Amino acid sequence: MVFSFLHKLVEILIDYFRQLEEESIRDNFVLIYEIFDEIMDHGYPQTTETKILKEFIKTESYKMSVPTLNITNTLAGSCTWRKEGIKHKVNQAFLDVVERVNSIVIIIYYIQ
Repeated sequence: MVFSFLHKLVEILIDYFRQLEEESIRDNFVLIYEIFDEIMDHGYPQTTETKILKEFIKTESYKMSVPTLNITNTLAGSCTWRKEGIKHKVNQAFLDVVERVNSIVIIIYYIQ
């Protein structure tokens, strides 16, 4: 129950702040205190639904902006050997997985 509560708490905080980082926790300490006040009562979880919590808690949160990166154009567009305008019907990637297990088995026989 404790682990499921902590996972739900992380989901609630991500829903409020977009990203759960040290800076967002510092900036929204008062809001986190109010969230804990609503979801915990004398050490027992009460309400962990975000929609219900947003009805009770009216404090605005400071949401961190997430920078967007266009990695595909940066990486794939820089190939000088690739022709432009090539389109494939099916995008597939094949991955070979090789597993290796090393084990040592010690068998001791007691001779009486």
